[in-house]
Amino acid sequence: MAEAVFHAPKRKRRVYETYESPLPIPFGQDHGPLKEFKIFRAEMINNNVIVRNAEDIEQLYGKGYFGKGILSRSRPSFTISDPKLVAKWKDMKTNMPIITSKRYQRSVEWAAELMRRQGQDESTVGRILKDYTKPLEHPPVKRDEEAQVHDELNSGMVSNMEGTAGGERPSVRGLHHEDGSQHIGLLHPGDRGPDHEYVLVEEAECAMSEREAAPNEELVQRNRLICRRNPYRIFEYLQLSLEEAFFLVYALGCLSIYYEKEPLTIVKLWKAFTVVQPTFRTTYMAYHYFRSKGWVPKVGLKYGTDLLLYRKGPPFYHASYSVIIELVDDHFEGSLRRPLSWKSLAALSRVSVNVSKELMLCYLIKPSTMTDKEMESPECMKRIKVQEVILSRWVSSRERSDQDDL
Repeated sequence: MAEAVFHAPKRKRRVYETYESPLPIPFGQDHGPLKEFKIFRAEMINNNVIVRNAEDIEQLYGKGYFGKGILSRSRPSFTISDPKLVAKWKDMKTNMPIITSKRYQRSVEWAAELMRRQGQDESTVGRILKDYTKPLEHPPVKRDEEAQVHDELNSGMVSNMEGTAGGERPSVRGLHHEDGSQHIGLLHPGDRGPDHEYVLVEEAECAMSEREAAPNEELVQRNRLICRRNPYRIFEYLQLSLEEAFFLVYALGCLSIYYEKEPLTIVKLWKAFTVVQPTFRTTYMAYHYFRSKGWVPKVGLKYGTDLLLYRKGPPFYHASYSVIIELVDDHFEGSLRRPLSWKSLAALSRVSVNVSKELMLCYLIKPSTMTDKEMESPECMKRIKVQEVILSRWVSSRERSDQDDL
C-alpha cells in the first residue's frame, strides 16, 4: 500500500467572514466577562435538535460552524426584508424588516387561514385581523428603547428620505393604535422583540400634483412606509445534526438538550439518537475523531459520502476529504454499512476527484471482545481504534511515467 500524499486545503477565492474560534468554549488565553463558560440550550422536536435563542445560534455557528439555518444554506441569515427596498430606504436606520404591501397581504392571508383551521368563523377572523394590522405610530417597546424607535418612525427620519430614486418622495406614516396584544399568542409561537413583531410596509398613495396653478391637476404616486404588526411571523432556527449535538453535550459539555421541558442525560441521548438514526454510533465516533483533530465535519450526502472535512470551516476552505465510515472488528470483518462494488467505488472516486476532493475510507476498529452491552454507552469509544485509507485512481500512463523518472 502506497503512502498517502498530503494535499493542502484549497482556500476559497472570496472570504466574507473573520475566523472567531474553533469551538464555542473559552480557552486559556481568553479573558474578560464575555469569555465565561456558557451552556447553550436546544430542544429535540420531531427527532431534530433545534436551537431557538438568537445569541446561542450566533455563538454555536460563529464558533465552530455547528449546524445550519433551517431556512438558509448554511449560516442562519434568513430575513423577510426585500433587498431592493432595503437598498432604497438605506438612509433609515432601523432593525425592522421592510417588505412590499403584496408580501404583507400574503402574511395576512396565511394568518387568516391559520385561524380558520383553529375553528374561528369568518367574521371573527376579519375583526381580529382588521384590528391587529392597523397602522402604528411606533411599536410599544421598553422605556429605554422608546425614544430611539420614536425617532426612527417620525419626522426626523422623513427628512433623510428626500430625493430617492425615480423622483419619488417616500414618507413614513404612523397612526396611533390600540393595544392588540391579545392576538399575539394566537398568531405566532414566540416573541423576539420589535424587529420581528413589527414590519415596515411600503405602500403607494396618490397625491395631488404640487403644480397647483396647472389647469389639469395630475395625480402623482408616492411611496410611504407604514409600521404594522406582522400577523404571521417566520423565525429561523439553528438545526444541529445528531452528531454535532452529541459532541457539544458529551465532548464539550456546553449544550443541554431538552425534550418536553426535561433535560436529557448523555446516556439517554446516546440511546435516543441511536433509535432515531441506527447508524448514529458509527457516524458519531468518526465525527468525534475528526473534530478532535481540528477538522470541521459536515454531512457529505451531497457527494454520496458520510462526511465532508473542512479546514477552519466552510466559509474559508473547500472540503478536503469525502469520508466513508465503516465499523469493523480486529480482522476487518463485520456487516458493512454500505457494501461497495468496484463500480460504485470507482464512481465515488470520480465524483470526489471532479469536485477537487479526496476520497477517504475511515475504518473504526472495535475489539472482537466488545459486547453490544458496552456499545450502549459512549464510553465504548475509548476502546475504538481508527484507520484512515485515502483512495485514489490508478492512471496507467501517469504511473508508468513516474516509474520511468525513477
